Amino acid sequence: MRGLAYSILKLWVATGLFFYYRKVKVVGKEKIPLDKPVLFLSNHQNALMDVLLIAVYCGRKPWFLTRSDVFKNSFLKSFFNFLQMMPVYRIRDGKSSVPKNKAVFEKCAHLLEAKHAILLFPEANHSLQRRVRPLSKGFTRIVEATLEQNPNLDVQLVPIGQNYAYPQQAGDAATLVFGNPIPVQDHKNAPDFINKLKEEVQYSLMKLTTHIPETEYDGAIQSLGENGEQYLEPTVVNALISQGDFLKRTEMGKKVGNPFLKALFTIWNLPFILLWRSVLKPKVPEAEFEATFRFGFVLLVYPLVYGICFLLIWNWYNTKTACLFVLGHAVVNLVLVKMGITSSVQRK
Repeated sequence: MRGLAYSILKLWVATGLFFYYRKVKVVGKEKIPLDKPVLFLSNHQNALMDVLLIAVYCGRKPWFLTRSDVFKNSFLKSFFNFLQMMPVYRIRDGKSSVPKNKAVFEKCAHLLEAKHAILLFPEANHSLQRRVRPLSKGFTRIVEATLEQNPNLDVQLVPIGQNYAYPQQAGDAATLVFGNPIPVQDHKNAPDFINKLKEEVQYSLMKLTTHIPETEYDGAIQSLGENGEQYLEPTVVNALISQGDFLKRTEMGKKVGNPFLKALFTIWNLPFILLWRSVLKPKVPEAEFEATFRFGFVLLVYPLVYGICFLLIWNWYNTKTACLFVLGHAVVNLVLVKMGITSSVQRK
């Protein structure tokens, strides 16, 4: 029953992502080992959306390491346990809590021995800036704990680059790039093995993600323009950045999207949009969580309102009319999203 409930929830989330994103491009999925222990290591731009995209598209059923403060609520703790989420403790959570990580890392080692997959974000924070930040040592400690228990375990590190066009907006597009697996056993006898492993993961993430160095960030963003679509091609954009040759892509600096479609989408969804803007959006704690809150709103409120509308119309008219209304509204929304309602990007 637990497995069935997880599968139903995953299908629900996958359907929500299909309606929410204009497109999701997945690259390199065939590289993911299906019969070996895997540590998925991803950049972290877009809060929970990063987690959901990997969970739906990676082809595995990963466990997740999540910051410990979200486990304080007892109800949410039970739900997070159901989702295979484990807390990780940071210094900002209190120095006394950091030693608890030892037990968490040991559990991760047992999971890897059982050939499970684990997802974590080695940057240890999130940011909408289009660059890979310095990595923490959390994943290397999991590797060390695993090798202490089983020195010959064939652990595979799979780097993931997540790239968004307009991460704060509905109708966004995303590219999910799975890199070549890094076998831990191929590196464990090298001098300074842990730091070398960390450097290789950092280098891989910088190739799989649009990476604009901090010192060049403002100038590069201004030169590349506001068309977020270009950031879905990290290899091409990174080459331009490394050459400093931004002008070759001036045609990509224009805004994309159709203002008419955006206006039509707004009118078509006006009650939902007013509810979002007046009730939920003001509660978004920081920009990185805006898409997460909006997607949660879409995932919960739309089915609820559709269900209420169906029951009312079914009661007043008939089943056919109720079905046509609900399906018609949903299909029009889907068409508008897939045609492209996004027309601008907030610079970060």
